[in-house]
Amino acid sequence: GTAGAFAYRRDKKVQQELIKDAGLRSIRQAAGKQWSDVESFLKSETFPVVLKPTDSAGTDGVKLCHDIEEAKDHFHNLFQVEAVNGGFNTEVLCQEFLQGKEYVVDTASRDGEHKTVALWCYDK
Repeated sequence: GTAGAFAYRRDKKVQQELIKDAGLRSIRQAAGKQWSDVESFLKSETFPVVLKPTDSAGTDGVKLCHDIEEAKDHFHNLFQVEAVNGGFNTEVLCQEFLQGKEYVVDTASRDGEHKTVALWCYDK
């Protein structure tokens, strides 16, 4: 069925956990439904940090926060706004900010055959 990995196609937290579990370098992160779930992580990180909904699309709700107060305000705000894909956010992901080039690769797979359909490079 489509449970399993397909169910996590937009879950940004799980995507990073799967990368880490595969032995690859991954981003430092913490997620939570309450501020207390992420507060100690944010206090230990160097700012800026990135906050975003765990289950959304594109840059919906993504914000680069420059201090703990901005992060706290955005954390709470994400639970008040409707997500681009409908519904409301249920969890917020806080991640270290990685400066440099970001590569985005879109792929499509069918019957075990994988194709690259688009590739972008962004400077951050």
